[in-house]
Amino acid sequence: MYKYYKKDNFNIMEYDFDSITEFINYLDNNKTSKSFEGEHLASYNGNYEFTKTSSFEEAEKLCKSGYHEEYDKLIELKLKLEKYIRLSRKNEKQFNDYIGYAPDVKAYLEGNPMNMLNKKREHKKRVNIYYNSAVLGDITNSQILNRGVITLNIVEALEKLNYSVNLNIFTMSEEKNQIHYAKFNLKRENERLNIQKLYFPMCHPSFHRRLVFRLREETSDISKDWINGYGRTSNEKMIRKILDLNEDDIIICRPEEMNVYGDNIIEDADNAFNHINKQKAKKL
Repeated sequence: MYKYYKKDNFNIMEYDFDSITEFINYLDNNKTSKSFEGEHLASYNGNYEFTKTSSFEEAEKLCKSGYHEEYDKLIELKLKLEKYIRLSRKNEKQFNDYIGYAPDVKAYLEGNPMNMLNKKREHKKRVNIYYNSAVLGDITNSQILNRGVITLNIVEALEKLNYSVNLNIFTMSEEKNQIHYAKFNLKRENERLNIQKLYFPMCHPSFHRRLVFRLREETSDISKDWINGYGRTSNEKMIRKILDLNEDDIIICRPEEMNVYGDNIIEDADNAFNHINKQKAKKL
């Protein structure tokens, strides 16, 4: 679940959680590290404007239940974006065969033995998406929400195009020569997208600003350098370097890197798609 190791001149503090339940249980059964003892703990003392929750306990409860008053807003934005995205389904090709799902009347009348219509399905292609739930302190709640909604729509759109999507949710931040990295197995490759389950980790500021902050406060190897700002969210270049990602892997990085401003979901989606396309273009 936890390991500490060196890589590329960085000391990596890595966590691996198989579920939200495992994550919450870990937070509840570990103590504050020596570096944070006696300090102002942001996980408990963060204000509502910054975290969108009134307490650490509320954040845990909402994370486990998957629901929040903002969930309805997520659905509204998601539906609005779905109408904007146009899909071209090319995963099925129709052809004549001896057997099939429907008769080809013209072929039958012509005496063609291959008088049935059949469909050929292409093999599913795999897409890896890496979503860094960590954000910088000046990122707004609207930016967090819009980035999450856009990512959920991307996953659904790719699945409708017969792609097998492996959604990797994680947080990665750095401070001097240390990197704090936590990954959460919340959607397996062939598992259907569960929006309510993914809403809090992907779209709610308290996942990072209370729960992951608490994880840092409990990390035994963390240095005192993290006390004031709790680290700087890693950018796309650092993520690719530390995780050894393939060229085709898609990274959903910091909102400001993707020009997601939180004011207009359609404009934010256009900017995010352009950023992802530029990721791809650089590899060609």
